[in-house]
Amino acid sequence: MKNLFLMSILTLGFSLSAQADGFICEGLSTGITVRVYNHTEASQGTRTPAIMVLADPAVHYPLQTIATFSDQNRTLSYLGHGQYFAKVDLRFLDSGRKGENVGGTKLGELKSIQLNVNFSYSHAATDLADAVDHIPAKIFYNKRTGEILEENAHCTRYLKN
Repeated sequence: MKNLFLMSILTLGFSLSAQADGFICEGLSTGITVRVYNHTEASQGTRTPAIMVLADPAVHYPLQTIATFSDQNRTLSYLGHGQYFAKVDLRFLDSGRKGENVGGTKLGELKSIQLNVNFSYSHAATDLADAVDHIPAKIFYNKRTGEILEENAHCTRYLKN
């Protein structure tokens, strides 16, 4: 009986947190990678983004990370229907490398980055995402001048384990 009670407590503890999920996307023109990882705690919403990491595989320093945007810093939000919005705020160290090349411009010239993944959290869409190699997406680089640069991308769904 004691073991059954202990197993019930452990099962309840594990069910309160979800496995990590999100998307790993690659720009088809520039090779830029955009990784979006959702929160894992139910209290924060497991389908809301926690962090977006922008990286360039051509850059030769650790992890090729150009910038990160986070829900914690209020530089990342979810607009619904697979649309993620990152505000470039140069005051933060994790997105303050204004001289880095991003999508045909410099990070410091960008106002925001929007990732639109052709995905929704329905049973049919998640089954389809698990069955196909790539999910189509677009990355929009919104410049401070009002100009919008865009590129097609393909994504894979990230599911831990």
